[in-house]
Amino acid sequence: MPPKKKGKGKGKKGGDDGAEEGGKLSPRSEREQFRFECQSLQMQLAERTEDASRAMASKRQLEGKVEEINKSLDDKEEATQYITQAMTRQYEAMQEQLVDKITQLEMTVQDLQDKLEESELELERKMREKEAVISSKNEEIANMKNKMEDMAQEFGGMLKETLDKMRERIELSNSGGFDADSGVPIQRQMEEFNWSAQAEAKS
Repeated sequence: MPPKKKGKGKGKKGGDDGAEEGGKLSPRSEREQFRFECQSLQMQLAERTEDASRAMASKRQLEGKVEEINKSLDDKEEATQYITQAMTRQYEAMQEQLVDKITQLEMTVQDLQDKLEESELELERKMREKEAVISSKNEEIANMKNKMEDMAQEFGGMLKETLDKMRERIELSNSGGFDADSGVPIQRQMEEFNWSAQAEAKS
């Protein structure tokens, strides 16, 4: 506030621009004082308005930066969410493919095991059949051997009996030289007997 103006002299009444020291100001002085106070207030208001403008500008700038940061964060969050969803879908698809492949391999292994078991059972069955055939053939061969041995023994007995009879006839014929019944020489009878014995052996 500007200092109050002092009067120029004492004892003067109705001075032009002021009053005595400590007295009441004149209307003009009051107007000047009010004008100075108004100018001072206007300057202060202007400074405060300018400060407020700068503050508002700083606030808008900060709000813009905050909005830009928020937008960047939103974009990054959206991108992260998109990447996460894409990776999740890819992982689920790969997991599903892996499960399908494992299931297919398990089915293939089970099929091969079933075929292997069937082959083993078929091999066992064929082995049993083969063993049964071999056993039957061995039994048949043994029976044939037994029959051949029996036939050989029987033929040996028949041959022995025939030789014994021939010996007896030879001995009888040696005494006479001829067969008394047929009149055929003993030599011819022996030849006929040999032919008959050979024919029986072949049959």
